[in-house]
Amino acid sequence: MNADLLVDNGIPLEEAAAITDAWNGLYPAIRGELNQRVKTATTFGADPTRFKDLRRELGQLDRCRHRACTQSPPGFSPHAALSRIQDAIRLLPDDLAGDAHRLAALLADRALVQRTLAAAERYANTDRTGEDR
Repeated sequence: MNADLLVDNGIPLEEAAAITDAWNGLYPAIRGELNQRVKTATTFGADPTRFKDLRRELGQLDRCRHRACTQSPPGFSPHAALSRIQDAIRLLPDDLAGDAHRLAALLADRALVQRTLAAAERYANTDRTGEDR
C-alpha cells in the first residue's frame, strides 16, 4: 500500500501516510499468519475458507482494489479495512496485537470522518421536510 493511493481515495496526505506506515508494518505479518492458518486447517482437514477470504480481502485492501459491493468502484475503504483488521486481531499472536490495535484506531478515526461527511452531504441534499432537493 502507498499513501498516494489513499490520497486518491480522499484521505488527507498526513493521515494517509500514518495509515500506510502502520499497514505496511503489520500486513506482511498478518498475511503470514493467515497463510499458516490455511496450511494448518488444510493439514487437519478443517475448512480454511474463513482464513482464505480474510486473506483475499486484506490483499485487495492492500492494493486499494477492494469493492464494498459489486456495484462500487474498487478502492480503499477505511470502514472495510477496520472490519477486516478487527477480524484478524482475533487470530494474531500477542506480539502483533498492539500494532494491530494501533492500526485499527487510525482506521476507526478515518471511518468516523467519512461517515460524518457522508451524513452531512445527505443532509445538505434534503430540504426541511426530508425530501430530496
